[in-house]
Amino acid sequence: MNRITIKNIVVHSLILGLILGIISAIPYVGIYALFAVIILSAPIVLLYLIMDSKYDFTTVKDSIISGAISGFSANVSFCFGYAVVALLINLAFNYSTNLILNSMIIKSPLWLLIVFVVFISVFVATTNAFSGFLTYYFVNMLRDIYERKNKE
Repeated sequence: MNRITIKNIVVHSLILGLILGIISAIPYVGIYALFAVIILSAPIVLLYLIMDSKYDFTTVKDSIISGAISGFSANVSFCFGYAVVALLINLAFNYSTNLILNSMIIKSPLWLLIVFVVFISVFVATTNAFSGFLTYYFVNMLRDIYERKNKE
C-alpha cells in the first residue's frame, strides 16, 4: 500500500466517523450509528474506494491493515463528533443524551478521555480489521462469479 491509498482511507474514514458521531446523539439512531462504526466502517469505506477506483485489494494483509486503519480513524472522529454534539446539547438545553457518557465528557480530565478513546479505537480497529478481511473475500467471491459467468 502506498501513502495515497492510506491517506484516502483515513480521510474517508474520518468523514464517515464524524457524520456517524454527529447523528449518534439522535435518540434510537445512536445505537445504529455506533454499530456502524464498530463493525461496518471498514466495509463501507473500502467498498466506496473500490467503486471509485481508488483502491483495489491485492492481498489479505492489505485488507486487514486497511480495515484496521479505517476502524481506528473512524472511531476517533466518531468520539470527537459525539463529544462535541453532546457537550453542545448539554450546555444549550441542559439535556443529556447518555448520562454516563455526558458526565464523563464534562467532568473527566482530558488525559482520561484520550486514554478511553484510544482504548476503544484499538478495539474498533480489531473488529474492523476482521470486517475488512471479510470484505476482501466477499469482493473476490463476486469477482470470481462475474468472471465465470462472462467466460462462458
